[in-house]
Formats: sequence, structure tokens, C-alpha cells
Amino acid sequence: MTNQRVKKFATAFAVPAAVVLGVTGCSQSTGGEPVAAGTPSSTAVATSAASTAARPGECAPVSGRVLTLPTKAAGEPTLGLPQPTGWERETSQDSDVIRGAIVNKELVSDAFAANAVITLENAKGMTAQQALDSQVDSLRQGLKVTGLQPVPGTLCGYPSTTVTYTMPGSTPNHQSTTLAVSIPDGVTLWSVTITVQSKMPDDPLYRRDAQAILTGLQITK
Repeated sequence: MTNQRVKKFATAFAVPAAVVLGVTGCSQSTGGEPVAAGTPSSTAVATSAASTAARPGECAPVSGRVLTLPTKAAGEPTLGLPQPTGWERETSQDSDVIRGAIVNKELVSDAFAANAVITLENAKGMTAQQALDSQVDSLRQGLKVTGLQPVPGTLCGYPSTTVTYTMPGSTPNHQSTTLAVSIPDGVTLWSVTITVQSKMPDDPLYRRDAQAILTGLQITK
């Protein structure tokens, strides 16, 4: 991955911290139901165990609301973002890379609302593992995250990696979990990330909802 590409990914990862530092300005509120329990830090293990036998495109069932995000180009996979109760659609940072975000204005600490952001990029020319590695490298190089311990797994039958970390330059309790997924599609490779973060990572509701969002991501080609 080039420095320019790393910077692009790092900017995408950094967006949630800047976007929802306040808890106002959200739009398109919709409802939903939490669908799973657990902690973000254990997501990779749970995802791997649940999806090991899955064929590509076979995603974990979700009993609550799933927000289907619009595609922007022919051939892109369709992404379905689980939307637990209390999480509202945030559109202010939608772009060609950032495909959607949700925020929970009830899960707030130090004026920072818990949020989840999903990105999609074309990683043609890379292998699936190179794309996953580049996502982790972007955190190290772009955001200066240290001590990362990527956990390999699968999601919807596609290779994935998950990292949980404290956001540099923030209060110690600002925790983020990023799940990256590589989606081979003929000569093309799609790279998806979903990041959930909060300044109250031990809150039981946040832990449950974050797990539901991370493990319930839907990918349809």
C-alpha cells in the first residue's frame, strides 16, 4: 500500500472521533433490536468460530434491523449494517469511502457518543491478506496506534482480521475495535472495514451492541 493509500485509510479510521465528538446533528433516526451479546475485544474469536464453515456470502443471521447501504458503482457488494435500538443513522461524513455511520446518543461520555462507521474500497491488485494487513498498517502508520494484536477470522465466509485498541491522543478509555474483511470478486478485491468505538467500552449495553454490529455485518455480492 502506498503512503497516499495509507493516509486515505487512516483518515477514514480517524473520522468517527471527529464526527461525533458532540452528540447533536444526527439524522434519519430508525429503530432496531440488539441481536447479540459479548465484548468487542472477543469479537474476532466469536466471528471466526461462527463463520469457519461458512461459504463466501453466507453471513450470520440478524434478528433485528439491518440498514442496507446504497452502492456507488457497478459490481460493488451490498453492505448491511446492523442497527440496534437507539443507534441513529449519521450521514454527515458519507463519501465514496465512508459508506455509512450510526451513533447512539444515549451512550455518551465526555461529550463523545458511541458510534460505528463502515468503509468500502476497491483493493484490486492486492491479495486478500495484503488488503487485511494494509488496514492494520494504516492504524500503525496513520494513527500511530501501538501494541496492535490482529486476530484472524472470517466473516460471511470471507477472510477477516480484528484489532481492538485505545485511540492515541485521547483519554485512556476511548476504545475502538476495527474489523477488516477482504472480498474477492474475480479480478477485483473489495476491502471493507467496520469500526465501533466508545469512551465507555465497559458499559454492558455498548458491549452488547458493539458485538451485534461487528458479528452481524451483512455482505451480499
